[in-house]
Amino acid sequence: MADWPFVARDTELSEASLALRDPSRGVVLVGPAGVGKTALARVLARELQSEGRCARFVLGTETAQAVPFGAFHHALHLTDAREPAVMLGAAQQALADPSLVIVVDDAQYLDPLSALLVQQLAVNGEPTLIVTIRSGAAPADAVTALWKEQLLARLDLEPFTREQTAELAAAVLGGDVDDRAVGELHRFSSGSPLYLRGVLNAARADGALVRDGDHWRLRGRLRPSPDIHELVASRLDSLRPDELDVVEVVSAAQALEWDVLLDICPPEAVTRAERRGAIQVTADAAHTMVQPAHPIVGEVARRRCPVTRSRQINSLLARHLSAHRPAAADVRTRIQLARFMIASDAPADLETIVEAAASAVTMSNLVLGEQLARFALEHGAGVQAAIVLADAISWQGRGQEAEDLLAGFDPAGGDELTVVRWGCLRAANLFFGCGRAEQASDVLDIVRARVTTTAALGFVTAIEVSFAFFAGDLPAAIASGTKAMAADMLPMATVWAALATAGALALSGRFGDVAAVVQQGERAADCCESGPQRYSLALAEALAGLYGGDLAAVDDVATRYAAMTAGALQAEAIVTALQGRLALARGRVAESCEALQTSVWAMSECLPRGWVMLVASWLAQAEAHRGNIEAAAVALARAEAASGPQVEVFRPELELARSWLQAARGETTSAQQHAVRAAQLARGGGMRAVELTALHTALRLGDRSVDARIQQLAAQLDAPLCEPIAAHSRGVTEHDGRCLDEAACRFEELGLLALAADAAAHAAREHARAGHRGSELESATRAHWLASRCGLATPATRRAADPLHLTEREWEIANLVGAELSNRQIADRLCLSVRTVDGHLYRIFAKLGIEDRDQLARLVRFRPAT
Repeated sequence: MADWPFVARDTELSEASLALRDPSRGVVLVGPAGVGKTALARVLARELQSEGRCARFVLGTETAQAVPFGAFHHALHLTDAREPAVMLGAAQQALADPSLVIVVDDAQYLDPLSALLVQQLAVNGEPTLIVTIRSGAAPADAVTALWKEQLLARLDLEPFTREQTAELAAAVLGGDVDDRAVGELHRFSSGSPLYLRGVLNAARADGALVRDGDHWRLRGRLRPSPDIHELVASRLDSLRPDELDVVEVVSAAQALEWDVLLDICPPEAVTRAERRGAIQVTADAAHTMVQPAHPIVGEVARRRCPVTRSRQINSLLARHLSAHRPAAADVRTRIQLARFMIASDAPADLETIVEAAASAVTMSNLVLGEQLARFALEHGAGVQAAIVLADAISWQGRGQEAEDLLAGFDPAGGDELTVVRWGCLRAANLFFGCGRAEQASDVLDIVRARVTTTAALGFVTAIEVSFAFFAGDLPAAIASGTKAMAADMLPMATVWAALATAGALALSGRFGDVAAVVQQGERAADCCESGPQRYSLALAEALAGLYGGDLAAVDDVATRYAAMTAGALQAEAIVTALQGRLALARGRVAESCEALQTSVWAMSECLPRGWVMLVASWLAQAEAHRGNIEAAAVALARAEAASGPQVEVFRPELELARSWLQAARGETTSAQQHAVRAAQLARGGGMRAVELTALHTALRLGDRSVDARIQQLAAQLDAPLCEPIAAHSRGVTEHDGRCLDEAACRFEELGLLALAADAAAHAAREHARAGHRGSELESATRAHWLASRCGLATPATRRAADPLHLTEREWEIANLVGAELSNRQIADRLCLSVRTVDGHLYRIFAKLGIEDRDQLARLVRFRPAT
């Protein structure tokens, strides 16, 4: 393994060295497994060390991927679990050293926080980064941003060419290889030198390659590249027992400190294992780390290790890790120690495991939190483990499982904090995870009867405020929420009350009151383990901007919270949904559909179903906006399956999804009815902003009967969107084309291009009714241009087909008129006579029913040049 050749990399070494010495912040080495990325990274690091730089090595491994900041375990000192954004800031500050070089190996295995830290270090330009990543892997978005956003120079180490494959095969086999065999070897190895060498060894051993005179020929079938696992296993079999022990210990840990390894294994065995290429040792100024020579080596070693032996190794690792790194020193050490404990035969420290599970959930690693908490519960940790486990599985959308778990415990004899944690979690899970609102209220009544402190009772009140909001009772949510927010509550209770109160204010149209409540909730979230819950505050703030027409504010919310997600899947799904909804408001329909679809897929795996209902409703609307009936129907079915009383507040969105699907199908009357039904639901819950949007949808679909209520709501609400909606409704009702043109202009100024397109299409219809041909063409062309730009296929825009039936030459001349060229300039540009241009313009004016060049210029403004 260690003596395998590093072939044809002089060019890459030169390019990478240059990248490290120009203004670039570092380099990303990308290539398949076994092409020499790590070796090149070490050569580069040694060059910089020779210049007096200090190098540290960060190891991405599958094991550490489950631990927040696991890859930086030995490069950072973290004592306590905090919100991901807080820990990220501390880590970034600790590593901001211009003299430092950090080598990040196998970045595709970085945990989300480590990945985001690498990205932010690259953004800041300190320290220098050398990153390796396996091509074909699916790294975190923060890793791909390193080269997509041109933070680091990217250098691709390409697999062997067919010629290089032939060259290496001939060198290994000691003779030329025929073309067919070379082709098969190249295909099976995928150009990887590592895989190629393994396949060659296997082929010789199997007799698949045989010598025929001066050539080697292929007689049998080559084993595909996954069988290299067996080849690695055969090499492991050749190791001495004490060397194999070293490989098994290192593989179990995937990355282990040198001093811990030497406490477990004899130093001479470690030395021999390294010499034989079974492990690799990486040293920097602070730590010496040991890992398998290749990820495949670790994978094979773990797979072939007997269960009893594996448990013995994990026992050793737990014991020695505790001795070298006390669990209190670093939250990641506690999590890693807990992981070793649950896979070992050593007595388990249940308190440590429960604390590690809670830390994992706090840092949004729900799967790991569940694994640790379940082990602790099964081994007698009691209600504390049950609370952590239920929290983890409830957030993953498994509400009934969480209820069954919590119902099996009665912490009546426990302290009030335990009682309120158990009761409020159970009530919230019953409401949101199971859709059983009455039972949820009963549990809160039990908790209220058992606690007496103001803090505990405040938590119960905050959960009740949240229930009122999501049940669609906005007046109650605002009244009780405003009162609760003025009281002194626990930070987590403040988060619950804030998200509900802010959401109720946004949907009711009290847009100006939302920001202060959100800010209070955000301050509280910074002081507690709010986990994914804090991102519901982003939803409330974004809804205020969407319903009020302040898209810049929504963009700011999405950008701000995107920077805080720190790789947490639940948070990323919520932020992606907000970005998708914002794109729909802006008329970027394809972008909206892509983002919302991504979010729905993620939410189905990691969030309660109420989130799926809302976002799938948005997705159905977006797909219907572009006329994709099949996709809209699928999204609507998903939203309907996830609906329930726990998200009654979003029922109007579900009705609007039904409305837009019917509109896409051409069933306009049914579409109008669903939109009006959405408005009725919103009015019943005090959701004036939602009601206005629903009524405007009915108007866009041709229902003039909603005008009176639209005018009333627009006068009551104070938001930029109200004025153009009122003008749109008034123009349709009064057949006023000019009023509709003004509404379209105002929508466009606000960035609401889909609304602008519909208003322009309605204006064209009214101008036609009045016999104003020029105005009709101008409005219709504008609607067509906006619809084409947005990818829209609403009923209004479908009727506004391209009305300007000009020849290619006429369009050419019209576009030049729009560019303010004179007839003489047009003639010179097109090599025509001025008289010919005059003739074309005469025919254009006659076709379009217009009288002058200015009117023609306005028409072509809304159509791209051909």
